[in-house]
Amino acid sequence: MARWYMLLLRCFGCAMIEGTLHYFLHRLLHHKRIYKYIHKIHHEFQAPFGIETEYVHPLEILIFGTGYIIGVMLLFDHIIFLWAWVTFRLIGAIDTHSGYDIPLNPLNLIPFYAGSWHHDFHHMNFTGNYASTFTWWDRIFGTDSV
Repeated sequence: MARWYMLLLRCFGCAMIEGTLHYFLHRLLHHKRIYKYIHKIHHEFQAPFGIETEYVHPLEILIFGTGYIIGVMLLFDHIIFLWAWVTFRLIGAIDTHSGYDIPLNPLNLIPFYAGSWHHDFHHMNFTGNYASTFTWWDRIFGTDSV
């Protein structure tokens, strides 16, 4: 049986792997030669809403799915871990696209958590704030626009 602290540690590891790959791939998808063919579909809505997180080009699912799956492949040890990671990632993705910065949101307790305020800016301006879960890559590379 998976111990709760190891479960959290593995989910954090997956979030770091996924977040790192997501940041760089997301920036790549905003390149002027690629953007209009793939990622522009996701940006049809300037004011994001929860289910819009999944409104993407099929190639985008494969591209961003690599970061999601690599962590699982490296850290999988129990089916409960997989359920926890899928649940955390879906809740996080819906939260960042919800359009609401809920004050008592427990996700906001996570240091460097991107949240909806971070991603809303990205959808309004189409540049900067490329992070999915943690904002440190945006800060390191100067793409944090909020």
